[in-house]
Amino acid sequence: MIDRLAILLAVTALSLPGAFVSSAWAQSGTGLKLGPSEEPAGKLDLGATPQSEREQAPAARQDSSTSGARSQASEGQQTKVGAWNVACDGEGKNCAMAQIGNDSKGTPVLEMVIRKLAEPLEVGERTAIAVLDVITPLGVVLPEGLAVTIDNGQQETAPFQVCTEQGCLVREPIDSDLVDRFKGGNGAVISVIAASQGEVSASISLSGFTKAYASLK
Repeated sequence: MIDRLAILLAVTALSLPGAFVSSAWAQSGTGLKLGPSEEPAGKLDLGATPQSEREQAPAARQDSSTSGARSQASEGQQTKVGAWNVACDGEGKNCAMAQIGNDSKGTPVLEMVIRKLAEPLEVGERTAIAVLDVITPLGVVLPEGLAVTIDNGQQETAPFQVCTEQGCLVREPIDSDLVDRFKGGNGAVISVIAASQGEVSASISLSGFTKAYASLK
């Protein structure tokens, strides 16, 4: 059985990419606060359950590189393309596209990040050309994973890989078929199960996806 996570870690560092990509989280102060007991009004609290429960994955110690990644976000190049924030390093490389997903009340729920792979990668029966990351607050029911639906079409599911103090991460290889579906779609819905709230869904606009994806280096 192929370990998809091990393969992906060989080509992309395991860190929560939102710290680098999202100016919405890192700079404007409008992002999610992950602390389960100090959530300000208007921010989503997914109700993190005691760490001893099986549904709550052990939170790893936050990588010290995260603070450095936040400073890189301001030093790198960031542009807005449709509904997407495209961020690159100071040399205009290592680019990623990101978007904050909101629930029906406009509350930030998660962040979706896509990065191209330098070379196509065989993962099982698929050829991955990019990596999709979804970052959620703590408190999700990990065995349930998450579900992605594009324009009410076929639902795709993916497992969580790891949680840190920043949140929980889904990292999935995506092939040209899924990229084309994103390009041709109007919107996507990403759903997770929160320990205290049940199903929580976030809307992702696909406006500007094609142009943003083409700009990734």
